[in-house]
Amino acid sequence: MNKEIKNSKAFVSVYRDPFNKRIRIDDYNGNLLALIKIINSEMEGWVEKLIIKTRSEDLPFFLSQGFVCEAFIRHYFSGADMYFVVKYFSAERCHSNNWYEEQLMVEKILATEIETKKRSDTGVQIATIAEAEELAALYKQVFTIYPTPLDDAAYISKTIGEGTIYVYMREDGKIVSAAAAEINSKYKNAELTDCASLEAVQGKGHMKKLLFKLEEKLVGEGLTCLYSIARAGSFGMNKAFFQLGYTYGGRLMNNCYIVSGIEDMNVWFKPAI
Repeated sequence: MNKEIKNSKAFVSVYRDPFNKRIRIDDYNGNLLALIKIINSEMEGWVEKLIIKTRSEDLPFFLSQGFVCEAFIRHYFSGADMYFVVKYFSAERCHSNNWYEEQLMVEKILATEIETKKRSDTGVQIATIAEAEELAALYKQVFTIYPTPLDDAAYISKTIGEGTIYVYMREDGKIVSAAAAEINSKYKNAELTDCASLEAVQGKGHMKKLLFKLEEKLVGEGLTCLYSIARAGSFGMNKAFFQLGYTYGGRLMNNCYIVSGIEDMNVWFKPAI
């Protein structure tokens, strides 16, 4: 649930997320000490993680307040860099059993060579509200748990109406892969998200085609960066972003509930061109 709080000293855009037991501050301005007071007033017992999207000039302040920087995205704020700073309010939430293995996987991916062959979007189609039911069925089959209600066709229809771009591929008449782009018009960035493929088609290169198609759609929109937050344990997804020229921006520990439970998420970004 989004909530905007404003007083004479500060403005804060708060995303309250009980499902993932976190609060995220997506935007703010004004006096930073006043900002901290507003954020503290929003904290409740269910909150295990607090995330703030901060600017480079404010990073020293948040570090001095006990926050930890976990990841960053270059050019996120209309060309200015953004840093994810966090605090934990649970001993279990601030520890990841998979961290070392995920780090080894990232290093393995970064050591590979980026493919130079010409990209293709053959077979990729742009979704309309008419495909909402089929998309919801795909997401329900792929994800047993997901941070947003993608298994609800009404939710997908609503987000399409709000400007989210969904793309998909079919095999034998059935949607087997899909992905989406959420555009932030205020700060001129776009998140590539909601990537899903049926297990039977994984490894066929569908996701690279979908992501390439989304990038094609986003060219000319005046954006400064594209980014994605991928499951840290998914070798295929992380490799796909690396092969498409994205830069690794760090890892968000125990960031959200998805597939197997609460998972770490890797950040990837690239300039929008």
